[in-house]
Amino acid sequence: MPDAPRFSVTIPAYNAEATLAETVSSVTSQTFSDWELVIVNDGSTDGTRALAERFAATDPRIRVVSQENRGSGGAYNTAVRTARADLLVMLSADDLLMPGHLAAFDAFIDAHPEADVFTCDGYYEYDDGRAEPSTLHEDWASPEECTLSDLLVACFYNMGAAYRRRVFDAVGGFREDLYAEDYLFYLLALAMGFRHRRVPERLSVHRRSSAQKSASHIRVRRADVAALEAVLATGLLDKPAQSIARRVIAHHRRTIAVRVALAALLGQERSTRVLDRLLGRSAS
Repeated sequence: MPDAPRFSVTIPAYNAEATLAETVSSVTSQTFSDWELVIVNDGSTDGTRALAERFAATDPRIRVVSQENRGSGGAYNTAVRTARADLLVMLSADDLLMPGHLAAFDAFIDAHPEADVFTCDGYYEYDDGRAEPSTLHEDWASPEECTLSDLLVACFYNMGAAYRRRVFDAVGGFREDLYAEDYLFYLLALAMGFRHRRVPERLSVHRRSSAQKSASHIRVRRADVAALEAVLATGLLDKPAQSIARRVIAHHRRTIAVRVALAALLGQERSTRVLDRLLGRSAS
């Protein structure tokens, strides 16, 4: 595209008035300036649209698209189809990019022309002010690259992830009927042969609630099962990958059953505390 920027940062925003200003500021504060920001107001009922349009009025690199609510998958699809860059950056409306994020990705992507999906390390920030660094999954074969087999076991930390437009075109965009649609997107990308590389720097912040509820864990695991079943149904996986996917699905279903049973017995909050003590906060 003529005069296309190096990066298009895409933000789906639904009732994000409370967090959007800080998120947008994390983009406008980048040390690397060749970017555009596409904010999709996804049917918000608060002041999100007006706030986004005020940002756009002050910086020509920021554009706002408004649509009826379609969920984050639909908002990302609209953002990418509106964006002009070949390199697309995913950013939720309450997450943050560190100031050197785009500069680091720019250099790293140039150094890895063989790859099409790029992630970095970062931090989980809780509403009590506590921050925890993201960690590599213990089952990854290499800290430099997540393979399809690795990804079938668990999704990588992907706040501020970037991918080439050809990945979006090949996959066909994000599923709009699936929670945590990004996991299926990456599964399909790697199943189609696109490669991942990890930038070994902490370059983004993902905000999470300090009070992790059993219901949220259950929702995430059910979404993981749906994503794994969807990629299985494509026929893209070879037999070893199919075996891994089925094993992980069975594990997630057992996890869901345990959490549902404990929540019924102890209540969601207490059952979550018990499981956190036994398994650790990030365990499934």
